[in-house]
Amino acid sequence: MKFLKIEDEIKFSQKMFKLKREIENFLCEEGYLNIEPSLLEEYDEFRDIYSKMDKKKTVKLVDNASDILILTPDITAGIVNKFMSKWEENLKLKLFYYGKTYAHNSVEIKEKRQMGVECLGEKNKNTDENVLGTAIKVLNKYSKNYLFEIGSSKFLKGLMQSCSFNKEDYINILNLIYFKNKQELKEYLSKLPYKEAMSTLLNIFDLEGSFEEIIKNLNGLYMNDLMKEGIAELSKVNEYFKNESNKIIYDLSLVSELNYYDGIIFRGYIEHSNKEMIKGGRYDSFTEQFGFKIPAIGFSIELDELIKTLYKEVI
Repeated sequence: MKFLKIEDEIKFSQKMFKLKREIENFLCEEGYLNIEPSLLEEYDEFRDIYSKMDKKKTVKLVDNASDILILTPDITAGIVNKFMSKWEENLKLKLFYYGKTYAHNSVEIKEKRQMGVECLGEKNKNTDENVLGTAIKVLNKYSKNYLFEIGSSKFLKGLMQSCSFNKEDYINILNLIYFKNKQELKEYLSKLPYKEAMSTLLNIFDLEGSFEEIIKNLNGLYMNDLMKEGIAELSKVNEYFKNESNKIIYDLSLVSELNYYDGIIFRGYIEHSNKEMIKGGRYDSFTEQFGFKIPAIGFSIELDELIKTLYKEVI
């Protein structure tokens, strides 16, 4: 972020310091322990893990040994990578962090400030709900008018697998769903051999609203076991948060840009901003890429967007 006056930059820094400290204190009260994430990652390691990410967007550095490093594009992966090589059975960690992520948009390097939490090694009957609850409390702390979207990566994964798309079609269809492009999705699918599961895919954007509305709209559509498992998880979440039902919507077309979630997935918004303030989900399978599969769920808080919304006078 660039400022024309020194006093504006100082004012912004003080607001960011206050915001960061408030959230840190809250997360400590929620039982999370602080960890400092790594700034750099090895490029070769990153390339294997993030096979679906556009490598042109990464910010690369070369060290004295001519090894290529990147400025971290995703803090969660760095934290998991740091711990999996020395993970101990039955270990449970509730962590929070402050860090920055970096990406190149073909014009300039974009730096984003994030805070977030990771709950590693624990999955009891209410782990998902407790993490979701912490995320909702953060939103509620800064706006009583918030919206929380919850989806299921299991549902969408089960649906896509049943359609048996090739790799190119799989990626293209997920991109159309990510950008909510209903008409182009319909046209794209019309050119492919029809399978029963496509009946649900063609209606994916109608599977949004209250949990009861989703169940009603699913009636008569294709469902397999993995999709049903995803719906069962959402049903449990819906029961847990029934008192927040007017601020929570369920969206079975919810897709993450990094695409490593394998269970509950969620996003949070507050009034006066149309950008995500919070995003996260469950990613047990992702940890396996680092050598040890464990229960894992977490979320990040987009500090730059939050401070813009709260303190417009300092931007």
